[in-house]
Amino acid sequence: MKKRKRTDSILNGITYLFSSFGVLVLAAIIVFIFSKGASKLSWNMITGDYTPNQYLVNMNSGENYNLGGYTDPKKSGVHFSSVWGVGLSQRTNNANELEVYVSYISENSPLKNMHDSSNSKNYVTIKLNQKIGRIVVSGPGEDLEDPSDDVYLYAFAKNGAKYIVSIMDMATAIDDMTLTEGGGGIRGSIITTIYLIILTLIIALPLGIGAAVYLHEYAKENKITKLMRTMIEMTSGIPSIIFGLVGVIIFIPIMDTVAGTDGGSLISGALTLSIILLPVIIRTTEEALKVIPDSYRQASLALGASKTQTVFKVVIPNAVNGILTSVILSIGRIIGESAALIFVIGTSVKDKILITERSTSLSVHIWALMGGDKNSTDLCCAISIIILLVVFVLSISVKLISKRFNRFEVKA
Repeated sequence: MKKRKRTDSILNGITYLFSSFGVLVLAAIIVFIFSKGASKLSWNMITGDYTPNQYLVNMNSGENYNLGGYTDPKKSGVHFSSVWGVGLSQRTNNANELEVYVSYISENSPLKNMHDSSNSKNYVTIKLNQKIGRIVVSGPGEDLEDPSDDVYLYAFAKNGAKYIVSIMDMATAIDDMTLTEGGGGIRGSIITTIYLIILTLIIALPLGIGAAVYLHEYAKENKITKLMRTMIEMTSGIPSIIFGLVGVIIFIPIMDTVAGTDGGSLISGALTLSIILLPVIIRTTEEALKVIPDSYRQASLALGASKTQTVFKVVIPNAVNGILTSVILSIGRIIGESAALIFVIGTSVKDKILITERSTSLSVHIWALMGGDKNSTDLCCAISIIILLVVFVLSISVKLISKRFNRFEVKA
């Protein structure tokens, strides 16, 4: 007896050890992602465009500007130009590049009335948190009476805020300045993901549910149906990157001919995802049909209903919870899929989304950022947080639906 208890204790210990290992790995991943990406996660990131807005501004030589006499606000980390009334700060971005941005601007600063270089009639006001990419200033040379003797000085963001302020303090005019604001948002990728979910479910659900209904309710048990189920099981084990190749070879040429697309598109991506999801939808729906008691079918047939009426008015309505489970699982797979989509929808991050053009889903957006010349680990982790939260909500939804789904099980 003691030997048996000791053996059971050892086996239980091994079970807990391996179980805890999986939990620790999951916890480590979550901690890493949240520690890296939480600071980047914001409403502006979710709703903003990925491509920043850029402005090129200058001063109109025919206007008078009040230069000098501005009071330094003494803000920590801010380099202030008393000539132009503007304070600049600097920070390092995800690519370890220096960025200079406007962190303070005086009320009467001449920078509030700059001209758009592309249209001198338009005014551009410098705002807080706008980034300065390049600045060209001019000041008097040795011959103060000769305007052509002006000295031109250049500075870039990589030179730092202190250097830019130092040349601004020596200048009497700003001849050229590049400003950018916004950028880094994932709105386009979120819209792309939503489009993929809708288009894929529209294609895959009727096919998957129809196949499951046929296999369970109409098809006879023979070698053909066994072969069909075996092929479905095998399809679910095929790597998704192979489906991507199928999409390139089959769906992209078809969409180029039918829809007039040029290469990959959201439509070809949805078609590719549909064949990936079909095994999941078929198996889950068929399991949902299996747990419907045969007494339901027999009662319907006894009342004079036909086979078709019984299936569509009795069986399927009672299997809705299981079908919803397949829908939720499919949505989770769509959000997390990347390998196949890299081939069929491309990796170009866009803000304007059309279903007949290339774009990126959230998962592909991460791949595009990490696969580029400048890695953006923090932004990738922020996107991962969104994906994890969505998958978590979907998983909870599956659990809740499953509880309701299990009410048809026969209890001993």
